[in-house]
Amino acid sequence: MIIPPGLVPVFLYRSRDAVTILTHIMKFKGITLIGFDMDGTLFNSFSASYDALYEGFEGFWKEMGTTGPIPDWEFVKSLIGLPSYEFYPQCLPKEFKSQWEVLHRHVGDAERRRLEAGQGRTFDGVHANLEVLKSNGFELGMLSNASKVYFDSVLDGCDLRRFFGRLSHLGDNFLQNKADMLEVWAVEMGGADRVVYVGDRAGDIQSAHAAGVKAVGVTWGYGSRRELADADAIINRMDELPGLFGL
Repeated sequence: MIIPPGLVPVFLYRSRDAVTILTHIMKFKGITLIGFDMDGTLFNSFSASYDALYEGFEGFWKEMGTTGPIPDWEFVKSLIGLPSYEFYPQCLPKEFKSQWEVLHRHVGDAERRRLEAGQGRTFDGVHANLEVLKSNGFELGMLSNASKVYFDSVLDGCDLRRFFGRLSHLGDNFLQNKADMLEVWAVEMGGADRVVYVGDRAGDIQSAHAAGVKAVGVTWGYGSRRELADADAIINRMDELPGLFGL
């Protein structure tokens, strides 16, 4: 058979896909706990959070008795994934950084109102594929740098709480980070080789590896594919995740 230049038979593509799938299945063999980041991984923050941030800034500047800048979405997006005590000061001018908790309160109130009104959205395929993983015996956890108010609002507003046996939010905790919590999960599960963490930012990948657990990067969130380069696997759609575990 003569193959035209630049063309590869379909069966070779399929063979390569099969090898990739088998490689990932072996890499994630033995995993019993799948942990997830929240914003940019399961929850599409833009669906409610930027409007809430805008409203929160209006309330903040009013309480401060002055007017001031409101950052644009591209800047805000670059900060998503940071804990509250890092996120909010970076959104404020130097002379107001110490008032970040006031801004946090205004934004949190606005986010809660929007989520309670049903404005929050998860990414495509989140609920269906969480159900697939859970029904096949995997324990699921959510680990986020969000504050408790925001964390609980997303869980309840997007009907996510029912999927998770482990829920940890670190935005109000200055003494612990994601790597610390993943280490705790690893010990509780009987070893780091039983845990994987799924996230959309370089910090998620770094936290997982710092804790000795594997990491899956997702491309639909707020991070670039380049910053996910060190992940043990990268997926482009939520329905690709079960396949990493042979489902």
